[in-house]
Amino acid sequence: MNTKKIDEIIKILRTIADTSTSNKIALLSVLLSAIAVGSSIYFSYKTRKQYIESLNPLLSFQLIDNCGLLFLTIKNTGQSEATEIKIIFDEISNNGEETLFNIAKIFKSELTLYPNEKVTGYIAKAGANISTEIAPTVKVRVSYVKGNNKKKAQYSRNICYAGETDNPIEDRLREIGSKLKEISASNNRMANYFSGNWLLTIDELNLQPQRNLYQDIKDGVNNKERPDEDLLGRDEDGRMK
Repeated sequence: MNTKKIDEIIKILRTIADTSTSNKIALLSVLLSAIAVGSSIYFSYKTRKQYIESLNPLLSFQLIDNCGLLFLTIKNTGQSEATEIKIIFDEISNNGEETLFNIAKIFKSELTLYPNEKVTGYIAKAGANISTEIAPTVKVRVSYVKGNNKKKAQYSRNICYAGETDNPIEDRLREIGSKLKEISASNNRMANYFSGNWLLTIDELNLQPQRNLYQDIKDGVNNKERPDEDLLGRDEDGRMK
């Protein structure tokens, strides 16, 4: 075998070796691409799952005392609706002598709450009195269907007492009373102005007017001066005449 043939064989072997390396590189590239695609699909699935879970409904509870009754408020603070909500009341403790439930009708049927919607109803009498201070705890079982994935959630929890709350009806009545006082004071100022008397809103006198608007306008148009009049009502020191 001459040198020329040996060179040709070496060249062929080198070509085969080069081809084999290329194939290895191509195969490795395919494997890396497959891994990248698989990772992309996996992370996309995880991201979508986390996003769907972030839209879960979330039921928040508040237990308050108002007008001698314990009221429970349920609010959906999540991002999707909660349907088929069922509340089972198991036990109430730390409520003085009141240990029995008196459940409002709204809690006896299934509820549906969309985000930021809430319901409130009484559940028992408050056991507070002159000698008894209360801090009730209510044990409940909760179940509902999540609106974002239609899966059912169920759990048990204790709802702790949040304290007393202002009575909205009493607040409204106080507001109305304040407005009526403002109207009464305004009417009193107008009456004092037109009659020329000086009476306070607390005065209950029904004085006969000593002037009238018609005569005042007539005298003003005719530029007629009036002598000083000793009007009824209170004097400059605020004493009744």
